[in-house]
Amino acid sequence: MSIPELRSYGYQSPPLDKRVLLLRETIMVLKAMWTGNDVSFRGKMVNLSHAICQPKPKQESGPPIWVGGRHRSLLDVTAELADGWNYWGVSKENLRALERYLYPKCSEMHRPPGSITESWSGKISTLPPGKNELVENIKEELKSQTGEETSYFICSFPVRADRKTYEGFAEAVKSLA
Repeated sequence: MSIPELRSYGYQSPPLDKRVLLLRETIMVLKAMWTGNDVSFRGKMVNLSHAICQPKPKQESGPPIWVGGRHRSLLDVTAELADGWNYWGVSKENLRALERYLYPKCSEMHRPPGSITESWSGKISTLPPGKNELVENIKEELKSQTGEETSYFICSFPVRADRKTYEGFAEAVKSLA
């Protein structure tokens, strides 16, 4: 949720450093509870005493953790604790700069940079009438907004999108794989 959305529901929006710290501690607690039996945790934002999580997740180490964002402090959390990273609204040049920051951070955390799965969120806006043009336009739009390491696309489409649009999107994505 965006900060205006949170505020519209009556939630407070602490400063970024506190939100990132809360995210980091929450991920640490979740991972501990998914793998441990009697979890105590003392953090700056989160405190637990003898917490139990039953039943455990099906995955041995718990479900994959994804972090979304473009701020370097979020990339620090991603490098340390996440399995995936979602980005949006950046140019190719800025994406490369974010990756140049993220990958060494992964190495600092003794994780191979390739261990973080990348995804992109965004809008597909170009919808020409013909299917061939549609597929090519979507491919070009995705290529212009994503990086080489991007494995997943989370898209929204204009209201006028129809079944042909979604089929064209699927075809465009397959051809990029």
